Order: sequence, then structure tokens, then C-alpha cells
Amino acid sequence: MIQFLLAAIFILGGLFFLAVGSTGIIRLPDVYCRSHAVSKSETLGSMLLLGGLALYHGFEINSAKLVLILLFIALTNPTATHVIARAAARSGLQPWVQERNGEILWSSNSTEIEQSQGGDMVEDKEA
Repeated sequence: MIQFLLAAIFILGGLFFLAVGSTGIIRLPDVYCRSHAVSKSETLGSMLLLGGLALYHGFEINSAKLVLILLFIALTNPTATHVIARAAARSGLQPWVQERNGEILWSSNSTEIEQSQGGDMVEDKEA
């Protein structure tokens, strides 16, 4: 009984995080925000969902397969998201900039950020 209750909680939690990630894809403005929302919520959601399914099946070969898939997702999702965001940055895609009353609240331009923070920024140099 406890096994099925835990499995149901994990599965419902996974479905919740997958729904949040899907909403993030629709609602967020640019590829950087979308990739962040999807990478976090989709990884957690799929891990909870697969973990719940493994709990539901108990100690069987299907559970071992689900755990292997869970480990594969845990390793590949963050890596794929990083590669996509890095490719977008290297292609010159600028992040979304929000302005309010003519004032830039967030920008990818390092000089604007440096002036607003009043300090020096260290440039990220690639090897």
C-alpha cells in the first residue's frame, strides 16, 4: 500500500513539473529563458515520473530498465540544454531585454551592466 502511495506521489509530482515546463516553453520570451525552464523542470519531472513508475513495478526487470533510462536522462538533459544555449550564444542571438520607462532592467551588454552595478566585470574568455 505504501509503495503504491509513494509511486502515485512521484508520478503526480513528475506530471506537475512536466506541465510547468510545457507552460514555460509557451510563455517565456527567448531561447535562453525557455531552455532554462525546460531543462530544470523537464529533468526533474521525468526523473520523478520514471522513479514513480519504477516504484510501482517493484523489484522487476522493468524497474531496472526505468532506472537506466532515468540515469540516462539525468546525464543528457543538462548537457543538451547547455549545448543548445551555447550554440545560440555563439550564433549571436541576443537575450531578451526588458525595459521600463526607458530604463534597461536587464541586458546582455556588459558595459551597461557594469555601469548599472558600478563595478568592473570580468569577461568570460574562451580557450
